Amino acid sequence: MISEKVKDAWAVFSAGTAKGYAVDIAAELGVTEGELVASGCGRNVVRLDTDWGDLIARLEDLGEVMILTRNKNVVHEKTGTFGNTSIGGEMGLVLNGDVDLRLFLGRWGHGFAVETQNAKSGRRRSIQFYDHDGTAIHKVFLTANSNADAYDALVADYRSGNQAPGIDVLPSLPKPVTRSDDDVDVENLRAHWQRMTDVHQFHSMLKDFNVSRHQGLRLVGTDLAERLEPGSLRIVLESAAQSGLSIMVFVGNGGAIQIHTGPVENIREMGDWINVMDPRFTLHLRNDLIAEAWLVRKPIREGVITTVELYDAEFSNFAILCGERAPKSPENPEWQKLAEGLPRFDGTQAAVAE
Repeated sequence: MISEKVKDAWAVFSAGTAKGYAVDIAAELGVTEGELVASGCGRNVVRLDTDWGDLIARLEDLGEVMILTRNKNVVHEKTGTFGNTSIGGEMGLVLNGDVDLRLFLGRWGHGFAVETQNAKSGRRRSIQFYDHDGTAIHKVFLTANSNADAYDALVADYRSGNQAPGIDVLPSLPKPVTRSDDDVDVENLRAHWQRMTDVHQFHSMLKDFNVSRHQGLRLVGTDLAERLEPGSLRIVLESAAQSGLSIMVFVGNGGAIQIHTGPVENIREMGDWINVMDPRFTLHLRNDLIAEAWLVRKPIREGVITTVELYDAEFSNFAILCGERAPKSPENPEWQKLAEGLPRFDGTQAAVAE
């Protein structure tokens, strides 16, 4: 049963009079963001019930939207339109230019149509999706150029028969258990790493060896992965902005990965945050939560793909940057030059074992 305190907090937030974000307000109340939002069901929140793949295919009808995917360290926002969507089982792909998503639908537990007020922008309508544990996965906001009639039709078609406030949430999934360092066949890992022919083989290779991403970087050797100074992100963004270099920025969580491809222009540091503030792409990243940054080299058929990867204090990867590259094409040498020129970690701080 959702408490009246939570319902009242949602009412204040959705009226546009509360300070802070929904996720932070929920944490202060000891509930998940999904539980906070669901407390508004029957008022300004509509619970949705459908096969999520069917709903995603309908999002193209909305026209221009702003999409948002985040984890606890970074928020990634893009403006564009859905389209070129494919759903296969629990996997979903949206490959429509500015809307570029990888979706893991087995993690999607709850969906809502949400209407709130914002002190600056006024009425805000959105479709929001949450994990089974109540963690936000992906949000789709209407813009001034969206098709409001299509939004109303979508909500009507997928409206659940249960509009009682609240949701049942599951405990968060446990962190995967990987091998200890001593049990990893590092030479075999290196051999398979060097024999990759496609960058998409990387995740399955780590899974085959039962090592975490961060653990693999630590063990594989400096010819394939080198630790960078945490300030490398600022260098990447500012250098790309100055040169006009087109980059890719990946941000994800358990249920979605959202990708920006293109230049970045307006880079601003505000307190603990480093931000990209462009008209159709914004990024808000907690600079102070970058515990480690890594330069990673992934050999493929066309050469080497170089990524800059960010990790938090729990050794979780929360953002990846690389250069724009057409399929089956070599990496842009300008990106590779930028990445390889980043300052390496000087080793004066004690490394923390995983």
